[in-house]
Amino acid sequence: MRLIGTLETEKQAFAFYSFLLKEGIQNTYDLQTDAKTGLKYYQIWVCEEDDQSKAAEWMERYKKNPEEPQFQGFDAPIQKAPPPPKYAEISESENLKWKTKPSRSVRLRRFPNTITNLIIILCSFLFLWNDFQEAQIVQEKGELAEEIAMTPLDKDLFFDNPSSNKYIEELIDTVPLSSYKELKDLPPEAISLLKKSERAPSWRGLYAFFLSVKNQGWETASSVPMFEKIHQGQVWRFFSPCLMHANFLHILFNMIWVWILSSQIEQRMRKWKLCALILIIGIISNTVQYFASGPYFLGFSGVIVGMAGFIWMRQKKAPWEGYPLQKATLLFLLFFVLAMFAIELFTFGLQVFSVVQLTPPIANTAHIVGGLVGILLGRLSFFQRGSP
Repeated sequence: MRLIGTLETEKQAFAFYSFLLKEGIQNTYDLQTDAKTGLKYYQIWVCEEDDQSKAAEWMERYKKNPEEPQFQGFDAPIQKAPPPPKYAEISESENLKWKTKPSRSVRLRRFPNTITNLIIILCSFLFLWNDFQEAQIVQEKGELAEEIAMTPLDKDLFFDNPSSNKYIEELIDTVPLSSYKELKDLPPEAISLLKKSERAPSWRGLYAFFLSVKNQGWETASSVPMFEKIHQGQVWRFFSPCLMHANFLHILFNMIWVWILSSQIEQRMRKWKLCALILIIGIISNTVQYFASGPYFLGFSGVIVGMAGFIWMRQKKAPWEGYPLQKATLLFLLFFVLAMFAIELFTFGLQVFSVVQLTPPIANTAHIVGGLVGILLGRLSFFQRGSP
């Protein structure tokens, strides 16, 4: 394998690499950083020594006039890039030249998906912990209590824990629910506490707000308190609902997508930038979901759709970054989001016309907003591929 030259940007390296592949010349390129100036550049390597002179001629021609038609139109690689250069096969002088530089690629291969793995471990741990707390409630208070109560973890990590929940807590503490199977069978004092919880002012989302304006008037509807716990300094609630999941299929589905999408981004971006990307998508999508439906939502899927939107935009804006996400995968996620949106519109229409009071337990606003935020972030050069 022979080094034939360097180019300043990855866009140039990708275009020239793709052109050489079209000419039947196997090659690859890799990122280097000047130790003194800190400037980045890209080395072009030719796999076969017999192709070196011809590739070098093309390199000189490309540097003189990269706008020639034959160098244009390479939006995707002709084939998968060959492996990075094996430095043992380079001439002795070139080997000594680069031998003193630390190998970042070795560290990348040893810990390629640290953030991705931490997300999966944390979400799984919280799911098991919450499941244990639910089992404790069932054992101590009964199945009916588990249906209407929030676990201690829910109270701490949901987007909000409105003051109206105090009536539910009083109900669970004072009424022996283990002897009842359905809410309609509860004694009068318990029914009274349930009604107090329902009537207490708390933000339940735009759907409930519009219905409240319709039934009770603007003045009553606009006096509802919002962000109650966040106003008390519990700012982690902006993101923490992403880490909670409702059931095994919910977390299994989400963690599979985390592994598919997050690992692709983590292999092409500094880990702290991946954390920033996840936090931005999660915080914005959660906040808008809170406005739409109130505080009782959970799941990582808003961030997942955001990461899919981010990868889609990077594929459009910088195809040389090599994100391997297939079009069919993106279409599947898009179909899922649109189908859930249609269901939400339908059920909202039923509520408006008082046909039935039904709210789908899907935080689809977070999906839509997360996807849009991911697309916008994908347009920023700040999140371009770089050294780990």
